[in-house]
Amino acid sequence: MNEKKKSFTRIVTFYTILVVLSFIRAFATYVFIVPNGFAPGGIGGIASILYNAILPFDEGLAKSWFNPAVTIFVFNAPLLVLAFKKVNKGFATNTTISVLLYSGFMALFSLIKSFPQFVAENQQSSFMILSSLAGGVLSGISLGFMLLYNTSAGGTDIIAKAVYSSKPAINVQWLIFMFDVVVVLLSSILGVLAIKPGESSSAAFVKILSPIFYSVIALLVCSKVAEIIQIGFESSVVFNIVTDKSNDIAPSIIQKIGRGVTILSGEGVYTHQEHKILVCVVRKKQMLSLKKLVLSLDPTAFLYITNAREVNGRGFTLPLSKS
Repeated sequence: MNEKKKSFTRIVTFYTILVVLSFIRAFATYVFIVPNGFAPGGIGGIASILYNAILPFDEGLAKSWFNPAVTIFVFNAPLLVLAFKKVNKGFATNTTISVLLYSGFMALFSLIKSFPQFVAENQQSSFMILSSLAGGVLSGISLGFMLLYNTSAGGTDIIAKAVYSSKPAINVQWLIFMFDVVVVLLSSILGVLAIKPGESSSAAFVKILSPIFYSVIALLVCSKVAEIIQIGFESSVVFNIVTDKSNDIAPSIIQKIGRGVTILSGEGVYTHQEHKILVCVVRKKQMLSLKKLVLSLDPTAFLYITNAREVNGRGFTLPLSKS
């Protein structure tokens, strides 16, 4: 019975989180992104372009058939079918629920007449940059946690999962980036439509490029926030130290830096002499201390440092242990 209760609690907790994350994504889109004409990639960006392009000519059509809540669901529908066919059922089911919640919250917001929107008066207003930052941060929070929970808000994330499941050798992230770039560039259409007869070429140029610049800001902020949520705020580096004084350096690293060391054997091709190679992963804030320590013990040591994108295991995500 206890196991059933725990399982039920986990399910309720998971879907509660899903509701909250979908609400955050919908709030970011409805309050900050769409009303200011941003198109930070993906299906949400396409929906924003369509809505803002039609709004000046036919408000009723824009707020009904081309309401972002409607277009986001319509464009995601075939992708959800693809997810059930090509991706695991758990991801497909969770993403379907997320898309329904995302579109549902968007529709609910549009039905509330007094629901606030953070709208800048013009493209030169400082509120535009604030909107792009706020929209990017909130979208990134939602996206980051959704990916951690094996779900997404639909769109290009489904395409990425589907392509990777069948052809893992393909650089899916590059394909998504190119798609997002195309959507961002298409946002310039909104600037073209805003040009008034008789305006100077400089004013027209500003109107065309402004939606692109703000969309890029929102897209980059969203991506960075999502990345931070997935891999954490802490960043690490890998030290590769070629030395003949490994017996002095390795214990000092453990005692003074508090990090583990792996010792490998290597041979210099030019000298044909054997050397020890110490491999050590540390936080970036420890990088200078470790470098000074190594060079103080062996000034002739050869070392090179690389970034570690993700680190797991003892000393980082698990406690240190000698066993």
